[in-house]
Amino acid sequence: MQIGGTLVSGVVRVLVVVATLAAAYYFVIRPVLDTTEKVSGGINSSIQQSLDEANEAFEQSNASVQTQQNVTTTIKNVPTNRLPQLTTCINRNPSSIQHIERCAKRLSRP
Repeated sequence: MQIGGTLVSGVVRVLVVVATLAAAYYFVIRPVLDTTEKVSGGINSSIQQSLDEANEAFEQSNASVQTQQNVTTTIKNVPTNRLPQLTTCINRNPSSIQHIERCAKRLSRP
């Protein structure tokens, strides 16, 4: 009888540990991962939107390739926490290359 009781108590302990780990995953880890995925998706879309608007401005003007490369590099150097500000700044006057360049330079500073 002692052997059966020990076996059952061991199985119960294992089930409790597994249930605790599953609960921790569903209530702590999974929401954090979902939030992280949403944030990174938002950041990527902000970068893409800024680059698309800059490309549209370049297509509408006769800017040199060097200017386009400089602005694109500057936009890529903007820290991720400032990307929403960059998008807002560019949206104020998306057709002006000088405006886009000023926004990117101002927000890429440390």
